[in-house]
Amino acid sequence: MSRKILVTGASGMLGSHVLAVLSAKNDVVGWSHSSDRAPLHRLDATNTRQVDQFFRTHKPEICVHCIASPDVLACERDPDMADRLNAQSTEHVARACTEHGAKLVYISTEYVFDGTAVDGYTEDSQPRPLQTYGRTKLRGEEHAAQVPHHLTVRLPVLYGGPVQGRKPTWIEAMLRSLEQGLPVELDDHFERQPTWSYDVAMVLARAIDEELEGILHVATQEGLTKFAWGVKLAEAAGLQSSLLRPANAPPEASGPLKPARPWLHTHRLQRLGIPPPPGVSERVAAYLRSLGGERKVRTS
Repeated sequence: MSRKILVTGASGMLGSHVLAVLSAKNDVVGWSHSSDRAPLHRLDATNTRQVDQFFRTHKPEICVHCIASPDVLACERDPDMADRLNAQSTEHVARACTEHGAKLVYISTEYVFDGTAVDGYTEDSQPRPLQTYGRTKLRGEEHAAQVPHHLTVRLPVLYGGPVQGRKPTWIEAMLRSLEQGLPVELDDHFERQPTWSYDVAMVLARAIDEELEGILHVATQEGLTKFAWGVKLAEAAGLQSSLLRPANAPPEASGPLKPARPWLHTHRLQRLGIPPPPGVSERVAAYLRSLGGERKVRTS
């Protein structure tokens, strides 16, 4: 059954994949801060009048709210900006969903946790964010929870393709340096669950089809430091992984606090019969091919 779905932040790394995947079976439109080309609409999600007018005009049945400021350092430097994008935009969207009878799917983060739990975190674990980014995303969760039948999806660190108007990702910068024969230093202290944004979009589509509610963790169950992740990328791209160096000190020594190991368990996802997204080891070749270009990709 085709549904009318709105994807906010639809020109971003995750939002663009969500838009594409959901469009296969649904009538989908998106909000973008930079593009007004169909199916995208340029709209300021922090403007409650614009948000309400869009809902009145387009009457979406479901809203997947991907808008966020995920740059942890930028959030710390400008907490007002972080609050507007991560919390206030969610408040406006949540209110519109409630008033117009739309289901809200809110995209949250591992950063709502402090990362000190040895056994990791389930959907019922108590959040304890350490920095502005985590605190403002948690406020977004609180706004989303006011919408009947809402779904909050917590995600780990994501990777994907280039995003127009944003600086290159560390992956793009690393691959470019290795192609030039330059050494690259990468963090080898913090273990994360790097998950391809395309795979997240596929799980979100299924969660929407099955009308899931509450809180859901979606994350690969493969843990890697950035250094180990970089080695897998370099080897799959046929580049010299020996040029990669583990950093001697944690990268945030003088920056905002980072959760040590905010491991997201996916027990609920698996109980529902939905496998968690595959890890970098399984997806690295397909991911590199998705970037295009002339780079050769090793498949084994």
